[in-house]
Amino acid sequence: MKIKSADTILINGRFLTMENEGEMAEAVAIENSRIVYVGNEEKARAFADRDTEIIDLGGRVAAPGLIDCHTHPMSSYAPRFSWLDLSGKNTSSLETLLNCLKDAAKKTPKGGWIVGRGYDESKFAEGAIPLCAAMLDEATTDHMVLLTRTCGHIGVVNTRAMERCGFTDASVPPTGGGHFFKDENGRLTGMISGAVLGLVPVPSLTDEQRKTGMVEGVQKEYFSKGITATGEMGSRAISFRMLQQLESEGRLKLRVGFYFAGRRRAGEEPVAKKMQDLGLLTGFGSEHLKILGTKFVMDGSTGGHTAAFSQPYLGEPNNYGELYCDEQDLFEDVLKSAKAGLQISIHAIGDRAIEMALRSIEYANENGADTTKLRVRLEHLESPTPDQIERIKRLNIAVGLSSAFIYSLGDSHVSALGYDRLVDAFPAKTLIENGIPVGCNSDCPVCPVNPMLGVYSMVTRTTEAGQSFGGTKQAVDRISALRAYTKDAAYLICAERDLGSLSVGKLADLVVFDEDYLSVPDQALKDVSVYMTISGGEVVYKK
Repeated sequence: MKIKSADTILINGRFLTMENEGEMAEAVAIENSRIVYVGNEEKARAFADRDTEIIDLGGRVAAPGLIDCHTHPMSSYAPRFSWLDLSGKNTSSLETLLNCLKDAAKKTPKGGWIVGRGYDESKFAEGAIPLCAAMLDEATTDHMVLLTRTCGHIGVVNTRAMERCGFTDASVPPTGGGHFFKDENGRLTGMISGAVLGLVPVPSLTDEQRKTGMVEGVQKEYFSKGITATGEMGSRAISFRMLQQLESEGRLKLRVGFYFAGRRRAGEEPVAKKMQDLGLLTGFGSEHLKILGTKFVMDGSTGGHTAAFSQPYLGEPNNYGELYCDEQDLFEDVLKSAKAGLQISIHAIGDRAIEMALRSIEYANENGADTTKLRVRLEHLESPTPDQIERIKRLNIAVGLSSAFIYSLGDSHVSALGYDRLVDAFPAKTLIENGIPVGCNSDCPVCPVNPMLGVYSMVTRTTEAGQSFGGTKQAVDRISALRAYTKDAAYLICAERDLGSLSVGKLADLVVFDEDYLSVPDQALKDVSVYMTISGGEVVYKK
């Protein structure tokens, strides 16, 4: 029988198939966007004809295309247009941040908005100084300013913005969580959190800005890091519409599993009800855009001291963090989502938030739903108790573990909770040993969209400043870490039939590393770069 020809054959590589433990291949043949052969080079070459492109990988290590199973690609475009990017060097000190704000004020018409995202006060050279309105007023009183912390759950506005929003010392947060921070005299400081951020009327970007930011910014950045698929978590219908438009225009090449934001405020119709009325189910869509379900948010962030724990934050005996959901609303919404056949994703960082999430899932099962078949996801999962891990296993829940937090945000977590409380934080090893599916993520733009930082975090448990993040009790080996960005991550976004491993019939998504992923020292894992990214057989990035 004649072997059919291939469009592309990759040779002279060391392919980690991720199908079986330690399994490797020499070559991969691709035709019509899918893999038609995985194995030795001689047999792969049998698929060649005169039109076949043969790509020599020069002995490099290759793997399935990486999957960052929890990001926010449609909200990562903002700094590329009208927002200030306050990450990296722009947040290295309070002085630098304020100078950045002053520069923006010179370029912005008086009376307009200046919006920025990405600051992290724990990385200020002057120390972890909380921002306040008075500081922003030093930079400008002619503009309204909103700066959002890297976690996305806390922000700070200047005095003019507070006046524009009608915020006063008597203001109370809306139903659904959030906080107006006040000083010892009961005066607003300008810092706000949770649902209060939604009360700030910042200017919207145009649809074309959003779409261009996705294609020219986000998509290219993801491909440069070896990422071929992601989960778009808790976004709005307008974002889904724009992604649909990009796909119809042939511009969407990143594979996106879409999770709609759950109920945002009391009295609002649950999104699950709307989706059920339309007859939508998890998995509906195409190879590049699928509807997966709904996402709910339980608490804030550890670095922002708003994640909900049963023990208080260090030095703050009365601060246990915040729960953002009304319990009964959550229970009913999760039940509706489960009965609608939708995948459920719940942001839960601290153990109090995890408890509420688990109780909502148990409630659904006690009231006529069967969530064990829905691939329910718990997101971030910093500090589950042993009992909670056992319930996660029993309920067949998967975990979207934010391993990248260890490196990129870990120093703020050490100062917020202390070393001892981090020994079992982000418990990758325990989860994996219990057979719980673990897909890892950056939560970009919360952390840089670089899976190697997440891999490094899982293997070394070391922060950006070089601190130990609670020791190595929960550390895993580099192959287990890679599985959390390939095979297991594909399971979390309901794509294991097409993605996550190199086998015949699956989509030809691959990453080729420039450095030797298998042999570099553990400390060098964060510096492993991408030589080539292939999506559906097409080279979408080459170094």
